[in-house]
Amino acid sequence: MSTNWQGSERKNRAPISLTDTEPEAIATEPATIIHAVPDAEPAAAEAKPQTVVDHREAPLVSGRRSAAVLRKENVNDQLPPATGWQAFLRVVSFGLISPKVGAAELARRADLSAIQRVYSHPMQIMVAQPLGGVGKTMCSVGLGSTFGIHSGKQTLVWDNNEMMGTAGVRTNANDSTRTVWDLLNVLESFETVTARKGELSYYTRHQGNNQFSVLVADEDADRMKSIGADEFNRIHTVVSRFYDTIIVDTGNNTRSANWLASIEVTDQLVIPTTLKRNAVVSALRMIEQLESMSERTGDPHYKDLVSNAVVLVTQGGGAKVSAAEQAELRENLASAVRVLIDIPYDGALDTGSIIDWQLVGDPARRAFERASAEIAEGLLAVDRATSTKTTNR
Repeated sequence: MSTNWQGSERKNRAPISLTDTEPEAIATEPATIIHAVPDAEPAAAEAKPQTVVDHREAPLVSGRRSAAVLRKENVNDQLPPATGWQAFLRVVSFGLISPKVGAAELARRADLSAIQRVYSHPMQIMVAQPLGGVGKTMCSVGLGSTFGIHSGKQTLVWDNNEMMGTAGVRTNANDSTRTVWDLLNVLESFETVTARKGELSYYTRHQGNNQFSVLVADEDADRMKSIGADEFNRIHTVVSRFYDTIIVDTGNNTRSANWLASIEVTDQLVIPTTLKRNAVVSALRMIEQLESMSERTGDPHYKDLVSNAVVLVTQGGGAKVSAAEQAELRENLASAVRVLIDIPYDGALDTGSIIDWQLVGDPARRAFERASAEIAEGLLAVDRATSTKTTNR
């Protein structure tokens, strides 16, 4: 069934003429302006027709100078301090002493502003790493919470693990038993113009104060295996109509149909890893696979995802790795991706059970804000590139 919305595309219409010209002629003939002239000079009038300027394509005001002035006005700099000794001093002095905002608070304000950006289309973030146990689901929940709380937009974490993912275990079910399989069974009803988000929400699990929803994987491995590329694309088309930010938590098989379908529509790649040799090697092999896909197909999309990728370095347990080896592993990753961000250990993230973002400490929350801001920078670059391609067509 078609997913096109009737009447969703705007029709380009020629300027309306206040002459006796038939409507058919207006629609088919190039629009020109003929200036009224004395009868003695008809030839001169006919020799100098002027093409109508379509100001939808060429705006009268470019806004370059005014935009430069507006860019210098930053509300983040003007707000009084809310944290640190600066805020304490302002409170105890009843506002008589109001120090400038500290660098750390300014940096956080800048990160939150980046997270709140609006894009020209729904954005997909793919959290991928072939090795298990490196924090894919934990990072997906952390990013979902951060974007959900701070962006003000509709955020969905989608467990796209072909072998029963754990997002359903690490998030609050709120008595819901619905999974992606249940949604797939009724998906046709959402592939219409009359579908409503309130009906789709029945098949997701909202996370309360964390302000995001989860579409969990099914608990039956055979049913999850049946969700291939076509099924993924149909589900993606539907959820993209109702959610602004889609965070896809993936499985370990980078050759599975649903993993490959996800990478096709991904705007930002996020790679969780620990600083252990097996985890870094696994991440680098996935990176090499994506680079090879670009070389074989001639499509730069996969290689661009790698060069723009954000690596989240999580704190895994087990044997300690020497500082020298950690530095070597960091260097190998940094040479392939855009940025590495450390996620400090937090007990609330390592329970093996439900992650409640309200219980996570400030260091880990701040690290995920920094990571989300870097992701937002990547999404902005993708959005600008997409807009440029559309304009040049």
